[in-house]
Amino acid sequence: MSSYVSMWKRVCWIIFTLMIVFLSCQILKVCFQVQVSVGAWQTSLACGMLMVVNFLAEITFSALNRHRLDQRVARRDPHWVGLSMGILAVGYREDPILLEGCLKSLRAIRYERNQRILLVVDGNEDQDEYMAQIFIKVFEKQGAVVFRPNFLCMDREANDKEREVLVRQIAYHQGPVCVMQPHRGKRSALYTGFAALLQQGIESVVMTDSDTYLDPAACKELAFALAESPVIGAATGDVRFYNTGTWVSFLSSLQYWFVVNLERGAQSYHSVVDCVSGPLGIYRMTIVADVMDAWVKQSFLGVLCTHGDDSHLTNLVLRESYKVKFSHYAICYTDTPNRFIAWVTQQTRWSKTFFREIPIRLGCMHLHSPWMTYTLLYQLIYPMMVVYNVVNCIYFGTRSQILWWLVSIAFMGLMKTAYAFRITGDKKFFFTAIYGFLYILGYVPAKIFAALTLYDNSWGTR
Repeated sequence: MSSYVSMWKRVCWIIFTLMIVFLSCQILKVCFQVQVSVGAWQTSLACGMLMVVNFLAEITFSALNRHRLDQRVARRDPHWVGLSMGILAVGYREDPILLEGCLKSLRAIRYERNQRILLVVDGNEDQDEYMAQIFIKVFEKQGAVVFRPNFLCMDREANDKEREVLVRQIAYHQGPVCVMQPHRGKRSALYTGFAALLQQGIESVVMTDSDTYLDPAACKELAFALAESPVIGAATGDVRFYNTGTWVSFLSSLQYWFVVNLERGAQSYHSVVDCVSGPLGIYRMTIVADVMDAWVKQSFLGVLCTHGDDSHLTNLVLRESYKVKFSHYAICYTDTPNRFIAWVTQQTRWSKTFFREIPIRLGCMHLHSPWMTYTLLYQLIYPMMVVYNVVNCIYFGTRSQILWWLVSIAFMGLMKTAYAFRITGDKKFFFTAIYGFLYILGYVPAKIFAALTLYDNSWGTR
């Protein structure tokens, strides 16, 4: 599979995207009867109303989901255990301190049926050796071992002799295992882990990143989310950020709280969570076995996809008619960009994944709740309405119209603050309204740029 997109494909894609954006703007103009002129209030009003109605709907469903899960947990037997589990962490030249913290958090996991801790290092050169040494240091008393294959499982058939030997060695070893394999990206590392866990016969896999710290009860709570019904194929939890020392990372941490606890909480009530977060997620291995080959070979415009592995795997689960849940009891702490440019790059990468996954979501919407259709439409339409509104206000708006727009942003922030403060009691959420400006200055341009450069599959931060 090629890793290069020809120039004519890039040009064709940009022209196609611009045509879609232009058509969307014309549709918005007709639907809301908007005249781009002084005093045009319709688009500001429509944008504000859509934002408020969506927020109220998400509050309602996320609160219902939280209440339902609280009741299940309250009725749970203190000695409850669910599916057997393996914990799979992957990393590439991770910060040594973060890696050691991650591994220590895995060592502290409290779940009786956790049968495997597996770290797959996406690299086997001399510069990567320190990761294996840290692994041995943390799990020395648990009988840790390191395997160094010179091939990738994704490049070999399931009946390949070398692959069979490797996965059997991993599966039959009693203690934690570290695998150092040639550098190819996160998907190839995860694929190796999947193959080993399938060989061992483990029923579920918890996936995390090498810069993430898991709460000791996280795995049990994820397993409990799967236990609600056999049709639940995956679940995710509350992903929080530990590095909030800059305004960008701090505001990002506030917004991401709403993403997981509000948006995904509402989606969870309908069992259609659209992304199991890479730092914290659980999947049934029977489903992984069915989709892992298609997942690792995902391509776009003839190029293998590098990012968006978590979103694509989630959508493949949904496509198989399984449900996806969120549990606020499962908690982890991970890293987020500290600087504005790095944050915009991250949002661009996530937005590319969103656009690329649209066809899959469109193809399985009929299998799930109408809420899945609604959220997809909202995520598509609302940013375009914001862009249209910003341009209209800047070039054609009156002072009162611009003031109304700024007030609506502040009001929305206050509503979010009230909700978050009621749930957490944390006063930091009083800064939520400021994120609205970060959204306009960073997120919206990133989404537009992502649509125009969707052909570029580079990771963006490496």
